[in-house]
This record gives sequence, structure tokens and C-alpha cells, in this order.
Amino acid sequence: MPEIGITVSETPAHEAFSSVEVAALFKRFQPALIRFFERRSFSSADAEDLAQEVFIKITRLDSSVNIWQPEAFLFQIAANVLRDRVRRDKSRFQGHHVTIDDAVDIGEVPSEESVYEGKESLNQFLLVLSGLTPKCRIVFLLHKYEGLSYSEIARRFDISVSAVEKHMIHAIKQLKQKWQGGL
Repeated sequence: MPEIGITVSETPAHEAFSSVEVAALFKRFQPALIRFFERRSFSSADAEDLAQEVFIKITRLDSSVNIWQPEAFLFQIAANVLRDRVRRDKSRFQGHHVTIDDAVDIGEVPSEESVYEGKESLNQFLLVLSGLTPKCRIVFLLHKYEGLSYSEIARRFDISVSAVEKHMIHAIKQLKQKWQGGL
């Protein structure tokens, strides 16, 4: 595997990109990046957004970063962006989402019963969450709704990954127990 060669030194092979260089990279590699993301099952619109995100990350690079192989570095950033998106989509159950157009006919008004059931489900969920300790609740929400990994949460609270796992196990156990038990 070729070495990308990212170093911080006094004699750069290629310093972080100027706006002119980013524009040139964008013009040259945007189609290839879009194909890269489309081949990985993303829609054209999502692929364009992800390609744009790659170039945003490049513009935010610290000027002390030396880049020996700009093309390889660009596609490494693309792979990282892809990994982050897949992880975020997985944690937010993106595959289970339905567009509003598919879910409800615009002229259709939900029945009072379905509105009531939805509110009851939400209230039950919030009740269970409120019964958790504050740290357990925050750990659960950060992982499930913000998409943070256990290690990111552990660093944020200066606790071990094992402690994060225990908080998650407790929260999930409480949710399952109370949800299946009919609250």
C-alpha cells in the first residue's frame, strides 16, 4: 500500500492547499469523488454533498500539514467522510426513515387515535428516560441520537469505555423492560 506521507516539518513537500489549489482540485477531482460515493450506494445528490464535504475539510487543514501525495490524501479524506456518514446514518437508523411524501398523503389527516398513540409512545419513552440517572441518560442520548462512539463519550466525560458500556446496557435494559412490561 503506498504511503501517503503526512508529516509536519520545516521543509514541506506540499503545504496545505491555497484557495486556488482547492479550486483546481475541485475541478479535477469532483467528478471522480462523486463516482466514488455513488459506487458506494449513495444517490447523486448525497454523493455531491459528500464530495463537497471533502473539499470543505481540505480548506480547513492547518497550514503546517505537509501533503506528499495530494490525490491520495484527497481520497483518504473521502474514505473518512464516507466512514463518518455510514456510522452516523447507522446510529440514526437512516435506512428506516421514510420521506414525508411517502409516509403521508398531503391531504390525509392522521386519525385522532394514531395521534394519541404517537403521543403516548413518546411520553412513555420520555418517562423511561427521565427515570435514568442524568449521566446514564446523557450517555444514551449522545450515543443513539448524536452518533458519538463509546470512546468519544468516554473522552468527553473522562470515564472509561467500560463505564460508557455499562451506562448503555443499563439504559437499554430499562427501556426494554419498561417498554415490554407495558409501563
